[in-house]
Amino acid sequence: MGGKARRLWPLAAIVVVVAVVGAFVWTVWRSPHRGDLSTFGAFVVAVVAPVVSLVVYLARLRRPSGPDRSLSELSDSLAAAVMEQWTRAAMERRLVQPEPIPVRWGRSSRPLAGPVSAAVGSRQFPPLPGLPAAAAGQLRGGRLQDLHAVYGGLGSGRLVIIGAPGSGKSGAAILLILAALKYRAQMPAEDRQLVPVPVLVTVHGWDPSHERVGHWLAARLQQTYPLFAGRGGLDEAAALVKTARIAVILDGLDEVPDELRPPALRALSDQADFRVVVLGRSDEMAAAASQEFLQGAVVLELRDVSPRVAADYLTRVQRDPPPAGWGELTSRLRRAPGSPIARALSLPLTLTLVRDTYRGGDDVGQLLDFCDAGGHGASRESIEDYLLDRVLPAAYAPRPGEPPPRYGLPTARRALGQVAARMNRDGSRDLAWWRIPGWAPVAPRAIVSGLLFGLLFVGGRPVFGLIVAAVFACLYPLGKAKPPVRRAPLRWRHLLSRSSLTIGLQSAVGGVIFGGLIAFGLGVRPGDLPGLVVGIGVGVGLAGAVTAGLSQPGADDASPLTPRTCWRRDQVFGLVVGLIFGLGIGFGIGLGLGLNLALGREGWPLVGFILVCVGVLVYTLAYGVLFPQAWSASLAFAQLAIRWHTPARLLRFLEDAHQRDVLRTVGPVYQFRHARLQDRLAGQATRE
Repeated sequence: MGGKARRLWPLAAIVVVVAVVGAFVWTVWRSPHRGDLSTFGAFVVAVVAPVVSLVVYLARLRRPSGPDRSLSELSDSLAAAVMEQWTRAAMERRLVQPEPIPVRWGRSSRPLAGPVSAAVGSRQFPPLPGLPAAAAGQLRGGRLQDLHAVYGGLGSGRLVIIGAPGSGKSGAAILLILAALKYRAQMPAEDRQLVPVPVLVTVHGWDPSHERVGHWLAARLQQTYPLFAGRGGLDEAAALVKTARIAVILDGLDEVPDELRPPALRALSDQADFRVVVLGRSDEMAAAASQEFLQGAVVLELRDVSPRVAADYLTRVQRDPPPAGWGELTSRLRRAPGSPIARALSLPLTLTLVRDTYRGGDDVGQLLDFCDAGGHGASRESIEDYLLDRVLPAAYAPRPGEPPPRYGLPTARRALGQVAARMNRDGSRDLAWWRIPGWAPVAPRAIVSGLLFGLLFVGGRPVFGLIVAAVFACLYPLGKAKPPVRRAPLRWRHLLSRSSLTIGLQSAVGGVIFGGLIAFGLGVRPGDLPGLVVGIGVGVGLAGAVTAGLSQPGADDASPLTPRTCWRRDQVFGLVVGLIFGLGIGFGIGLGLGLNLALGREGWPLVGFILVCVGVLVYTLAYGVLFPQAWSASLAFAQLAIRWHTPARLLRFLEDAHQRDVLRTVGPVYQFRHARLQDRLAGQATRE
């Protein structure tokens, strides 16, 4: 049998089966002895269930084996999403315009890895197409622009980039990602798939003693990129990791607990079959490497910015001729390279703080006055703290031609300080809004949500409403710490997949239980109870299958998420689920009780059916509002507003802080602009 015939005969069999069963059901419906509608509904369920299983089996025979999207298509879609994500991030962090700070790197002399010859002589990864193999002399030092040649030509495919806090590790990683993606995009089609797509992920949340790095990375990819939404998306992300079609840049290894760093390095040594770049602070990486180091890696250390280079950079980003204060600052850097101000401005962090917080006229003279205060001069550490303390006043100052800030400086300082302190207690640099409910007790949220849901079921029976409220309150906390579910557009062929059928059957069981509760609440007569329960089971089962069909990923949804879009999609998903289940349950009640019984009046079947659907839609749309993570987070925001006096609409406040360059985004989570800013605000909030 040819390939075309093998694809056509299951389709023909499906058509025949559906036609025969449809004719049989229609014959029974037309029979004068068919009984009432509830009996007919049970009959339909008994006939349709095995037929659906047969149709699914035939559909799977017809569908060709293998994933819906090839790994090449996935790689290209992921590359486009990563390029969009980090181009936007580079603009937000001012890594491209104005020009990046000219940071240099050199091979570290610390005992953090094995010999260079092992990394250079490794044959694990051939050089990327068009790049020569990296030589030992090439690793002595260079500029940030030279990192891509090392990354793409190193035989072991393993780099460790270290530096002091504020030395520009994250900025170097972003510029490396953009360079790698631009290089990949200019490759001919036949060579492009040999160039991996670089992705940057933070290590927070990975326990290497319980989870393999490949599994964890696949889950992080699915969480960050809607391209991998749904059950099949996790398998596709895992396939990209397994086939080394991605290169991973791991940030924040120095932020995880001390006891997890050596196991993480050991796991990367044993399990990483892809190119990997690890970022970390020098001292923390040295402590971890004393127990375990990344096999085959080369360790590059970011150097301090020399006073002359810092002075030249500040001159280029200021107007010409510069104000007197700027001229005095740059002159002092050149003539006193060992002064506290010169040592304080040896980091990209402090240089960007001077560049971004002193924008008006000659006010940089305030910094010089602070350095000279007290006669003995300020220390390097106090100058750095002084610059960090300027971030919030500069961000929340009125700007010419713009409306006044939505939040005042005291509110911003108090709210951001409390958030930073809690993040530090959790040991995290990532601020995910769906984890914020964990900062407040769950009981008040469960009680409020349960009461709101129970009110919909009172209907003259307060006891029934209280039972529903208690059940909902008990089930409410389940799954609330997980990232919100994201769905892609529905494709009808996915309704016949095994996962959709399984979820549909599970939903039908839940629908039967729910139907029993509805029957109790409505006071249904015993003779009508089987039809109602079976009808609702069918409706909920169909709704569950449709909802599962929404979980299939779509290539037209490849843009990376931001916290705000993640929040909105979670709300939309809740409403969509409520609408689907509302239609399903309305159909089930109409099928189970009959059109006339629904209204209780003869001659009004259509009106009865409409009223049933409208009533049930009110219930399920309300559940659609209460179900998403956004509802739980909103209640938690109110709890924190009472306890910490933070804005009640906390996500809007965080998004405003992002617009003011206090926070940055990494996929669907926020981060403070600088880790040291988070630590500074947390320390101030703790002392208050």
